[in-house]
Amino acid sequence: MARTEVQPDLFGAPAAPPAYVVPYAIAVNTLTRTLEMLQSARRWPWDPDMKAARMERNVPKMLAVLPPQEAADWRARIDAEAARLDAAA
Repeated sequence: MARTEVQPDLFGAPAAPPAYVVPYAIAVNTLTRTLEMLQSARRWPWDPDMKAARMERNVPKMLAVLPPQEAADWRARIDAEAARLDAAA
């Protein structure tokens, strides 16, 4: 007797649920709090692991939600504070 292979359903399978997208208001609030924390600090307010989490993962995720011009403005302001804190270290 011949063995039959079952081909997966390529067109009828449900799509994966959409990835979570941070709401605009939450992104702006998060960026505002981050910038305020950096502006008030004399040195980096986080240990190296938390700094990496915030600056390398969290901030870019928040910036991705914003329109390009607004994201560029936030990026410039946050980068300026990061450069100041790096110089103070």
